[in-house]
Amino acid sequence: MKLQRVVMEVFGGCNYTCTMCPQSNPGRGKNFTKKMKIEEFEKALDKIVPKYGTPQINLEGSGEPTMAKDLPEYVKAVKKRGLKCFMYCNGARLNGDFMKKVIDAGIDFIRISVIGYDREKYKKWMNVDNFELIKNNIKEIKKYIKLTDSKCNLSTYHLITDNSQIDIEVDQYKKNIIEPLATTSYIWKMHNWSGNYENTNPRIEKKKRSCGRPFAPELTVRAGGEEGKSGAVVPCCQTLGPPNEEKSILGHISESSVEEIWNGEKYKKLREAHRSEKFEDIDYCKNCDFLIEDPEVLVWSNDKSAKLNHMLGTPNDFILTDKKHVK
Repeated sequence: MKLQRVVMEVFGGCNYTCTMCPQSNPGRGKNFTKKMKIEEFEKALDKIVPKYGTPQINLEGSGEPTMAKDLPEYVKAVKKRGLKCFMYCNGARLNGDFMKKVIDAGIDFIRISVIGYDREKYKKWMNVDNFELIKNNIKEIKKYIKLTDSKCNLSTYHLITDNSQIDIEVDQYKKNIIEPLATTSYIWKMHNWSGNYENTNPRIEKKKRSCGRPFAPELTVRAGGEEGKSGAVVPCCQTLGPPNEEKSILGHISESSVEEIWNGEKYKKLREAHRSEKFEDIDYCKNCDFLIEDPEVLVWSNDKSAKLNHMLGTPNDFILTDKKHVK
């Protein structure tokens, strides 16, 4: 097995209480909101690299990585192993000296969630009046990237907040964010976090098929896990929050090898349910809207390489739902 991406959560908690996120509604739970210590992070990396390839490392999981005050050290740990380092964040703390240290550490890609195309919508969905702060932070980051000739790519991310107004939202997002800030951006439909969140903008029920995650050359590692443990491996980031997050734990990388977890009984049961399309057999999968076949879920992007069911940063020929991987 050669991994292409490892989502290694640096910090399980968050400084935001977004309306559409189980971090705040109903709340993630103390076992999962801890920080992964830098020593634990490096040990986990050394269990993976190079035995299981040279995967891209994402630092967010489902928590906010910028909550880790020593975040640049995590970036350095990734880069000294010759790996690509990505981060998805809300961007509120990414300014000043802290931002500069993160960029200087060599991070390759930063995606900032800007859910809401103006100040009012941003405040409603992200539950904080930070719209102007985020725009200013993006400008500052872009300026520093240019000044230092950094190779870091910066992008923004939006979720459609009203499915009956998709065209309007895309136009407003372009006008208020993408064009003035000159960013690459991705606009998606909302999701229901494996059923943990009651999506107010639900995807239309269609034929279900495997999302491909159980077979993907990818590992998702939480900062926390079961009580007293850390480094919980879960099938994907979508199981965020109760009741499904703890149910979805397949093992702990702090206690087991990658191979033991990957070939364990829990992982085998998950893969078999997806092969046979018996999704009802898996509590944390059965209500997940990522099982719904919806080619319109990626609404818009100005990234020419963006594809549905493709993991950012990985080779373009890997598509999660490709039947050749479901074996």
